[in-house]
Amino acid sequence: MADFDFLETELGISEKDIENPSNVYENFILKIANQITDDLRKETSNKARNSGALTQSIAYVPSGKLSFEIQAEDYYKFIDEGVNPVGQNKFQTPYSFKFPSVTKNHAVALKQSYGYTLSHAYASGYVTKNKYGIKPRNITDSVINDNYLERIASDLAEVTGLMFEVTFTKNTDTWQ
Repeated sequence: MADFDFLETELGISEKDIENPSNVYENFILKIANQITDDLRKETSNKARNSGALTQSIAYVPSGKLSFEIQAEDYYKFIDEGVNPVGQNKFQTPYSFKFPSVTKNHAVALKQSYGYTLSHAYASGYVTKNKYGIKPRNITDSVINDNYLERIASDLAEVTGLMFEVTFTKNTDTWQ
């Protein structure tokens, strides 16, 4: 084991890993990314009624050395935060339907997702856009909360011996 000058205890890391610490940290960050992805997928599956494509689209993407982003289909933000009906601010969300009519693509998507007839899909889309909107599911906030971030910081401190303050920034503007 390595001979530390000022540490009295061992770090619990092999000598090979101490020689190349970035691999240990990269593997640990990868495990964190996978766990967050799994947790968001489970919560999405539980809270969002969809064909499963939204759940499967949630993935981590490395964004630099020892960092990553979670990305999903662009409509995740609308399911997560909700969409107000035309002319109303029902859910206090930044997203609102702008036009009362239902496009053919919208109706076809509803038909494919829920097995509606085309006329039923148009009617459902119209009612959603103009009366009910899309209720927020608060998926991200229910998974990534202060307790969750504290647990990640604690694990990072255990591995590295350093104190961490882990933060999460929700940036739905750049989601793909």
